[in-house]
Parts: sequence; C-alpha cells; structure tokens
Amino acid sequence: MNDPQFRSDLYRGTANYYDRFRVPYPQDLLDDLTDRSGTSGEDSLLDLACGPGLISFALHDRFRDVWAVDQEPGMIDVARNKAAAAGINTIRFMTSSTEDLSVPENSFDLIAIGNAFHRMQRETVAARLMRWLRPGRCVALLWGGTPWDGQAPWQRAMSETMERWRARAQAHDRIPPRYDENRKRRPDLDILRDAGFEPAGSHQFPATWEWTPDTLIGFAYSTAVVSHDALGDLASGFEEDLRHAVRACEPSGVMRQSIEFAYELARRPA
Repeated sequence: MNDPQFRSDLYRGTANYYDRFRVPYPQDLLDDLTDRSGTSGEDSLLDLACGPGLISFALHDRFRDVWAVDQEPGMIDVARNKAAAAGINTIRFMTSSTEDLSVPENSFDLIAIGNAFHRMQRETVAARLMRWLRPGRCVALLWGGTPWDGQAPWQRAMSETMERWRARAQAHDRIPPRYDENRKRRPDLDILRDAGFEPAGSHQFPATWEWTPDTLIGFAYSTAVVSHDALGDLASGFEEDLRHAVRACEPSGVMRQSIEFAYELARRPA
C-alpha cells in the first residue's frame, strides 16, 4: 500500500508564521545529533522539507555546505531572505519536492528531515536517501511537539477549538484518508530499515516553553490544518474564539508547557 498523497500547497501562506512561532530545536538535541552522526565542519548537510530553515540555520556553521530544499516557494523565499540579511552564504536554497529532487549519489554526510517524513512517499524517499548519503553516514528524522500535546485544560481547549474551526472551514481534506492507518501499519523506522538503513537510536529532549494567546494563534497559523489560508474569512472568528478559550483556562495569559523534541537516527551501512 502506497503512502497517501498530501497536497503540494499544504503550507501555502504559513512561512512567516512558521518562522516566528515554531519552537526552535533545543541546543542539546542539535549537539547530540552532530556528535552521534559523526559530522564535522568539512561535511555536507541536506535539509529536506526545510520550511523556513529551522534546521539549516541552526546547523549551518557545523558544515562546509548545506542544501535546504522545500516544495513550497514561500518557505524558500523566507529562508533565502533570512540568509541574505544575516550574510550567510553557505546555504543553497532550492524549491523542489523530495520526490523530484535531483542529487548526485554519495553527496551528503547527514540528511535531516524535520516534522515532514510522514508527508512524503516514504518508500521512494528512503531509497533516494540511501543513494544520496555517503556510506556510513546518517539520516535523522527530527520531531517537535505541538502546544496542544498534553492534558492541561488550556491544551484541551486549544485542541477542541482548532477542531471546531477546522470543521467550519471544511478543511478535513487537508489530511489524506488512511494517513494514520499507514503510519501505524508501517512506522517510519520500518520504512528506513526496509530500504537498507541500520537504526541508530531514538533520542528525546524535552524543552520548557511559555505560550501566550497570540503565540498560540501564530503557531496554529503555521500548521496545515488551520492555517490562515485554510480558514480564509473565518480567521478573525477563530482568533477570538481561541483567545477566549485558553484565557478561560489560564486567566494569567501565560501557558507553560514541556515540549517533547526527539530525533530518530539511521545509518547507511559502510
């Protein structure tokens, strides 16, 4: 059974929200990843489905060169403008899906995919990763939690509010049918293992974060399911509803969370 096909414009209009309101990967996760993957300043990094470059910018000074690739032009525009403003010239930005990307074999020492492997045609992509990596080098699947992960009253209120407005916007088609079924049936690491990779561990790094109603709205607009584009004219109503819902649970307007970050590492056999 093939993976379901996600829309290619799923994150249209989210790039600035993604850049401003997504929580950065913890420094200890980044340090651990580069240590375990054995990378050095002379190596090359491929950041797939890079978004506005959260991984590329966090790691660019640890690599000789970085390719940052995303199929959404808006994401690449934001990332390229950030690099220009910061005077960073070691990141090469490209607009392409991973499935259509042309990469010479044995080109990279680390391939990173942040919160995105599940949206790809995983078997096809895993086979490509195997060819693109140099022997003995690694692919890392990075993950970060969402504000509504948890059972705090404000988290339940946010989840319920998002689902209510997703239904009003008739945005349920933004997640393909069979998506959950496919991932449960064949987890990501099984896909990589079947492609010939050797699993090299899963590593967790919790981080403490404080949210406000406005930053929760910004995060929601960085998602595929209730992006500003998906909500359209309903956006102002959603904002008012979400502010009211979370403040009813936390009148101070400050919501504290321990967010789970993690990465799964797999190695191409030497």
